[in-house]
Amino acid sequence: MTSQKKTPMDWRAEQFAQEKAGKQADALIARMKLSYPIDPLMVAKDEHPRLRAGGRNFGNRFDGKLKYVPDQRYFAMMYNTKYDTYCALGEHHPRTRFTIAHELGHYHIKHHREYLQHRRTSHASITEFRSNAVIEKEADAFAASLLLPTHLVQPIVNRGNLSLGAIDSIAGDFGTSRVSTSIRSVQLSHFPCAVAGIRNGAVSWIFPSESLIEAGIYPNKGVMPANASEPWDRCRMSIPGESEAGGEIQDWFQTYQKEHLDEVYVHEEYIPIPSMNTLLVLLTIDECDICEDDEVEDSGDW
Repeated sequence: MTSQKKTPMDWRAEQFAQEKAGKQADALIARMKLSYPIDPLMVAKDEHPRLRAGGRNFGNRFDGKLKYVPDQRYFAMMYNTKYDTYCALGEHHPRTRFTIAHELGHYHIKHHREYLQHRRTSHASITEFRSNAVIEKEADAFAASLLLPTHLVQPIVNRGNLSLGAIDSIAGDFGTSRVSTSIRSVQLSHFPCAVAGIRNGAVSWIFPSESLIEAGIYPNKGVMPANASEPWDRCRMSIPGESEAGGEIQDWFQTYQKEHLDEVYVHEEYIPIPSMNTLLVLLTIDECDICEDDEVEDSGDW
């Protein structure tokens, strides 16, 4: 079933809440004067004894959990270490690091924290952009900004057009996954680009760069474009390997009153993430193809 399409106003409202959470994480990193790779457990320790963190292998029960202990007036954070099997002693897998950062989001975002205090029940999370719940999206946005702070990542991202190679380089330096690095890089890019996540044979989510929104090009969740069928089949069968293709804006986006943009070329890079049952698709567009005529400066003589 195709998801109900959001209007531009709906999309903007949802993005505002996530951007607010991300800015809160940016401010926290700036206050603590941390450099990359960010250690989310160091951020948690800064809140001790009001916040106490611990991890172990919880299997498939949850990625992370935060609960309020009213008798002793502290928050208990639990994180799943099942991904850490092949990590060196004392190190955590990028997905474990993201989970810790996500739970820190629930702790630091005021209305999340107050909800736990009033309800006095634990909150189990599914992290790294796999949940459609509003509070989970806010915590994911906080986590992505915490591990990939704006002031550190934005200058790197905007050295040129976004590519899979650039994303992998950032992920290696910051200790983050391809998923969170792709999303964060797109959000910080000044160039027209987006990243989509395909799950269960449908487009589950799309994150666009601001320049796409300014051009009137909005995400369109739902039916998977034809070009993505073969890469998706390879992903669900756990066949490794990236691939590339070319499509059109109308395959991935809504243009509303700007239908003339529908057939503009989109370069597609497919990145399978079998462990998350997700096919990432990096979408890049030539900025000249979406510029309005009056935005192009005439360099000739009058």
